[in-house]
Amino acid sequence: MNKLNFRQAVNNLLNRKNNTAVSLIGLTIAFAAIFHIYSIVSFERGYDTQNEKANRIYRISGDIVAAENTMTHAVLGPLMGPGLKNEFPAVESYTRLVPVHQSVKLETPKGIFEVEEAYTADSSVFNIFTFHFIYGNPKYALRKPDEIVINQSLSKKIYGDENPLGETIVRDGTPLTVAGVVKDSPDNSHHKLNVLFSMGNQWNDLTGIPKIKISEGYWMPTCYVFVLLKKNAKIESITNNFQPFYEKYMSSFGKAINAQFVPVAIPLKSLHFSRNMSYDYPKGNRTYSYIFMVIGLFILAIAFINYSNLLVSQNIVQSKNIGIRKIIGAGQVGIFLQFFLNSMVVIAVALVLAIILYRLSVPLLNELPLIHSNLLPLHITIFLAAGLLLVFSFLSSLIPFFNQSKKSGLKLLLKKDEFKQNKGQLNFGQLSTIVQLSLSIMLLISIIAISKQLTFLTKSNMGFDKENVVMLKLNKTICSPETVKSLKQEIQRNPNIASVAFSEHSPGEVLGSFHFQVDREGKKVTKIVSSMGVDYDYIPLMKMELTEGRNFNNSYHDDNLKSAIINEAAVNFFGFPSPVVGKEIQGIKIIGVLKDVCLNSLRNQTEPVLFYLDQQKEGYLNIRLKANSDFKSAIASIQTTWKSFFIDEPLKTEFLDNRVKMMYEDDYTKSRLIRLFTLITLLISLMGLFNIALLRSKQRTKEIGIRKVNGAKVSEVMTMLNKDFVKWVVIAFVIATPIAWFAMHKWLENFAYKTTLSWWIFALAGILALGIALLTVSWQSWKAATRNPIEALRYE
Repeated sequence: MNKLNFRQAVNNLLNRKNNTAVSLIGLTIAFAAIFHIYSIVSFERGYDTQNEKANRIYRISGDIVAAENTMTHAVLGPLMGPGLKNEFPAVESYTRLVPVHQSVKLETPKGIFEVEEAYTADSSVFNIFTFHFIYGNPKYALRKPDEIVINQSLSKKIYGDENPLGETIVRDGTPLTVAGVVKDSPDNSHHKLNVLFSMGNQWNDLTGIPKIKISEGYWMPTCYVFVLLKKNAKIESITNNFQPFYEKYMSSFGKAINAQFVPVAIPLKSLHFSRNMSYDYPKGNRTYSYIFMVIGLFILAIAFINYSNLLVSQNIVQSKNIGIRKIIGAGQVGIFLQFFLNSMVVIAVALVLAIILYRLSVPLLNELPLIHSNLLPLHITIFLAAGLLLVFSFLSSLIPFFNQSKKSGLKLLLKKDEFKQNKGQLNFGQLSTIVQLSLSIMLLISIIAISKQLTFLTKSNMGFDKENVVMLKLNKTICSPETVKSLKQEIQRNPNIASVAFSEHSPGEVLGSFHFQVDREGKKVTKIVSSMGVDYDYIPLMKMELTEGRNFNNSYHDDNLKSAIINEAAVNFFGFPSPVVGKEIQGIKIIGVLKDVCLNSLRNQTEPVLFYLDQQKEGYLNIRLKANSDFKSAIASIQTTWKSFFIDEPLKTEFLDNRVKMMYEDDYTKSRLIRLFTLITLLISLMGLFNIALLRSKQRTKEIGIRKVNGAKVSEVMTMLNKDFVKWVVIAFVIATPIAWFAMHKWLENFAYKTTLSWWIFALAGILALGIALLTVSWQSWKAATRNPIEALRYE
C-alpha cells in the first residue's frame, strides 16, 4: 500500500506539471529564504557562544553616579580585576583587555603591517576565553612583557605557511617576540581578540603610590575587565555585596570627585545586545532579530497558504479519483496518507532545490553586497529541512483531508457542481488571500518606515557640514606638531582644497572624557563630559555655527586646556545660565558655544562635548574640498604630498559623510535584508493570487460565456473578476495598518531622534499592494474575458 501511495504521489507530481512548477518555485524560494533568515538570526544571537566557558564569563562595567548625571563606562581601572579576584571567592580568574583604539603599525623584515583592532592582555586571557592555538602553548603565551600573540590571517600575511614562533615584530620601536598564533576570532565576537600584546607586570608594584592614586586605579577608564566565576557561583554574590569592596578600595577617589560607583555585570553572551556605554564598541539591536523571526514566520505562513491554495485547485479536480478510492474501500488513514505523500514529494523536491539555491546564493549575496551571512553547516541545513518537510507535509495535508473526509465516494463522483461541492475550499482560498495580502502590506509599511527613518538620520542636521570632507589618519609614531603643521600648509597649496584642520577624533568615534566639579547651591557636583581635541581651523572647516562667543584664536593666547568651546548639549548638561561665555570649569574658560553640534549617532541623545586645543600628534587631518572641484585631482595631489612626507607610511583616507553613514551601518544592512525578504514575500504572495485568480475564472467560466453572448465588454468582464481582489486588498489594508503602526512605533522607540509615521507611508503601501495584486490577476482575467464564448458555454 505504501509503495502504491508513493507511486501515485510521484505520478501526481509528473502529471500536473503547471501546478507542480508553481508549487516548486514558491516553496523553493520560501525555504531558501528561511535558511538565510535562520543563518542571520543564529549568527546574531550566537555572539560569543563559541567560548566554552561563556556561561561563567562576565564583563564588569560601572555606572559613575554623580549628583546630576550618570555615565556608564565599559572600561574600568586596571586594579579592578585583581581586586575582585582577591576579595570575592566566587571569582576563579580575571583578565584585563586594554584596547588599542588607533591602528597599530607592526614592523617586520618582510614589511610593515597595520592592525585595526588589538589589545594588551593578561596571560589569563587564554584561561577565560577559548582560543585555538595553531602554534604555541596557551599555558606560556604572554607570560613575558615583550611577547605578542597574532591571529592566523596576520601570520599568513607576514610569514606565509611558516611557523613564526620566536620571530620578532617591532611595535613603536619595541621588539616583541611572537609567542603564539591563534585562529581568527569569529565574526560574531564582540571583542575580536586577534592581536594581543603582553600586559607584563604593569600595575603590580604599588609601592610609594599615594592612597588616592591607588583608589583612582579602580575608576580610571583604561581596560575591559572580565571575570570567570567558579562553577555554580552566582554573579549576585559580587554585585549584591559590592559596598564593602567600594568602601575599602574605591571610596577615597569617589569622595574626591563626589561620585558613587555601581557595578554593572554583563554576561558574555548578552554583551553584544547590552545597553550603550562609553568606550564600548557598536552594539547589536535585538529588535532586528525579532523582526527577522517575524518575517520568517510571515514567509512560512504565506508559503503554506500558497501551497494550500494550490492543493485546493488540485483536489477539486481530483475529487473523482478520491471518490473511486473510497468506493473500492480506502479508509480515512489511507486517504490521509495519500494526501501526506503527495505533499511530501513536492515539498521534498522543493527543499532539495532550496538547499542548492541557498548554498549558491550566499556567496553571491555577500558579494553584491545585499546580505552578510555565514553559510550554515550542511548537517544543520539538512536537519532544518527535515523539520520543515515533516511539519509542512502534515499541516498542508489536513486541509484537503478534512474537506473530503465527510463526503461519500458517490457524492465525490458527481462531476457537475464540483465547485459547489468544494465551496469550503474556495472560501478558504479567499480567506487565505486576505491573510497573505495583510502580511505583505505589513512588510511594505515596515520597509517604507525603516527607509524613511534611515534617510532622516543621515540627512538630519548634525551641526556641521559633512559633505566634501576627506579625513587622513595620522599615527603618533610618525607625526609631531611641526610635521602636522607643515603637512597642512603643503596640502593647502592645491587650488581644489578649501581648508585643512586637525582633530583628535572624528564623528562616530569614542571620544575622550573629563570629570569636572561645578558649584550647585554651595555644593560641589561632579559632571562627566566627552572631550575632543582640535586645532584653530577645525570649527570653521566643519562649518559649525557659534551661537555665543568665538572660535579659538592664537591672538588671544588660547592654550591647551585653558580655553574650551562647548556644544549646546553641554550648556544644558552643566546647567549654565546665559550668558555662558566667560564662565569657568575648574580653570578652563568657556570661550564659545556651538549650535546643535552632535558627534554621536542620532540613535541616542546628543552627548555634551567639550572642544579644546590639541597637541596635534595623533588623530585626523580633515581636508575640505571645494565644491564642484576636481575630486580625483585633489585626492591625487593629497597622495603625492603625503608620500613626500612619509615614504613608507601607507595613506588612509575616508570621506566624512561615509563615516557618518557607518554609524548606521547595521541599520542599513538590516534594512537591505528586510527589503530582500519583503520582495520574496511579495513574490510568493503573487503566486497565491495567480492561483486564486485561475481558480475563480474556472469557477465562473460558464457565467462569463453567458455575459459575453449577451453583449458584455471585455472591460466589464475583467471588472467583474477583479472587484473581489480589490475588496480583499481593502480588507487586508484595514487589518494590516494598525498592526504595522504599532510595530513601527515600537521600533522607532530605539532612536532618540526619529521621523514621524506619516499617513502617506500607509497609503503608499496600500496603493502598491493594490497595484501589484491587480497586475497579477488581470492577466488571467483578460484571458478569461477574451475567450471564445462558445468554448466557455461548452465548458463542463
